[in-house]
Amino acid sequence: HLNSFNIDAVASEIQFARLSMGVKSFIMDLVLPVIRECGQLVNSGNLSVTQEHIVSTIIRDQLSQIYLANSFESETSIALATPLGNIHELSILIADLLCRVNRLPTRYLGVGHPAPCLAEALGALKIPILVLGVISSSEWSYEDNIITYLTELDSLMGEDLVVVLGGGQQLDFPK
Repeated sequence: HLNSFNIDAVASEIQFARLSMGVKSFIMDLVLPVIRECGQLVNSGNLSVTQEHIVSTIIRDQLSQIYLANSFESETSIALATPLGNIHELSILIADLLCRVNRLPTRYLGVGHPAPCLAEALGALKIPILVLGVISSSEWSYEDNIITYLTELDSLMGEDLVVVLGGGQQLDFPK
């Protein structure tokens, strides 16, 4: 369906899967493999970036229709965000749902946060754990930007912050 740009058929199949599967299975067995496969097909020239964006948009729409409770008995919430310049939302949407499936309360803060603004929000919300989506794109480079961003965020935080990076590889990170 995707090769012929039959967007309605692609959306219908993904919606059917969402409604037929549990949340965790939908994410682990369908969403993540589809995202990975689309990326590989784009890299090999067998799928266009536009086709990949169509799938991503449909998946984002389906993920946003999953409603899970977010008021669990826990003193610690997990914030989910991306740094300024990074607009890749799927990784933090997926992480948010996986946290909730596992009964971990979250605060979904969205994409594109300047470090000072994110530090202010984390402090005000008293959130000690941050899942930061850091997938590189043509607009934002993990290797070029993450150390500076984390260093600035760290300098602005009044308390310790645990940061979990969703994507990227090991670098010489600040504490």
